[in-house]
Amino acid sequence: MRMPPVPLDLIAELAKASDVPTIRRLAIDFGTAQGFGGFFVVTPVARDSRQGRIVYSEGFDRRWEKAYRRCLHRIDPLPEIALVRSAPFRWSQAGKLRKLSPAEQRYMAILTRLGMGDGLAFPVVGAGSRFGLIGFGLHPDLDAVPEQTVLKMQLILQSAYLNYSRVVASAFAPDDQLSAREMDVLFWLTQGKSNSAIATILSISPATVDTYIRRVFRKLGVADRVGAAMAGVQHGYVIAGDYPRTAAPDPKS
Repeated sequence: MRMPPVPLDLIAELAKASDVPTIRRLAIDFGTAQGFGGFFVVTPVARDSRQGRIVYSEGFDRRWEKAYRRCLHRIDPLPEIALVRSAPFRWSQAGKLRKLSPAEQRYMAILTRLGMGDGLAFPVVGAGSRFGLIGFGLHPDLDAVPEQTVLKMQLILQSAYLNYSRVVASAFAPDDQLSAREMDVLFWLTQGKSNSAIATILSISPATVDTYIRRVFRKLGVADRVGAAMAGVQHGYVIAGDYPRTAAPDPKS
């Protein structure tokens, strides 16, 4: 099969980008130009779903992202499928690619209920074997997307993720990476939650929350909550903006 024309100008822009929001914007705009209305990225991905994952989305129902941070990441089968695949796949075909547990089947049903029933999932790999999953959905006719377009998207998204990994790695020494619990605390901190509220949400003591917050401040090189929120957005740990005041989907439903 003939290789599609390589968009070298976009790859050059991605290579020059020095922050996560710019890299993300370039990738999303490219997918939008291909007819997709929804985007998400989950990183880093490991077989143990309890490990911390940064999640960001645009275009999809915000209830999914909020619930994903709380609990849905534990029953999402797509990252584990992506770990053993080198090629993009339609996530509606997850049940054909691997036998899904009842909980994973519930997760796929939640996606359908939220209008996210199908899309293209792209496995991507960055520096230090950092693995991620990028998804594009809300396309009017996925069956009509040419294979060459999918290959072109894979190339662009891989380029974007390589630079994302480079930017993140240059910002933090290995010992300065936020742990899964520190990412949880940072997320709720940026949502304006008090230490006592975060303690209740995460089922830990307020004193433990205070300890995590001090660690987050030290690792991000900031002195207050506003600085932590800004640094979290800059380095891709959290996103800017408020969630709508709607109930999150129940992963048990």
